[in-house]
Amino acid sequence: MSKPDPEADYWTLQDVADHYGIKYASARRYRTRGELPKEDKLFGRSPVWKPATILNHERPGQGARTDLQEQSDA
Repeated sequence: MSKPDPEADYWTLQDVADHYGIKYASARRYRTRGELPKEDKLFGRSPVWKPATILNHERPGQGARTDLQEQSDA
């Protein structure tokens, strides 16, 4: 898996997957669920993003684990 070019005009969904180090199917699922930023443009039916759009967005699925937080005695 190679890292996409941050100087490119646009990144494809495969580029987004490569950037996050995930499979293409996972990136597609994230987009379907609305966990990726809105695409900057569509080429036909293919979404593309400016690299800055993805670079300024935290990877989906990387939240805090709530099962590890201490319970307070309230």
